[in-house]
Amino acid sequence: MGALQLAHDVIDSQLVDRHQEKIGRVDELLLELEAGKPPRVATIVISGAARARRVGRWMLACHRAVHALIRRREEHESHVPFDAVRRIADTIELDVESDALDSMHLERWLATHVICRIPGSSGERK
Repeated sequence: MGALQLAHDVIDSQLVDRHQEKIGRVDELLLELEAGKPPRVATIVISGAARARRVGRWMLACHRAVHALIRRREEHESHVPFDAVRRIADTIELDVESDALDSMHLERWLATHVICRIPGSSGERK
């Protein structure tokens, strides 16, 4: 596969589950440090808070304001072991089920409460 530049090739890449369903983007990577060994990518983090931290303080403030507005304290964040990566190409394919990810909570909520109310969102064609 050659050299992999984490900031260019992995961060913010589209993630898909084992069924090729989109499950978000790589928001953070956690490295494992062991004495005498080079750093190793251990975990992929998928969450709105992680994305907001990467963008900057203003985005983190917006993220916190929205959570305060909707009175949600818990953050739905998914930690996927890097060992679950099947393939890195245009998308990063993971050996996980989308339903098992906490970060999909917002996607499911939006689909149920917002997207379904948009005319034509049912996928029906006229």
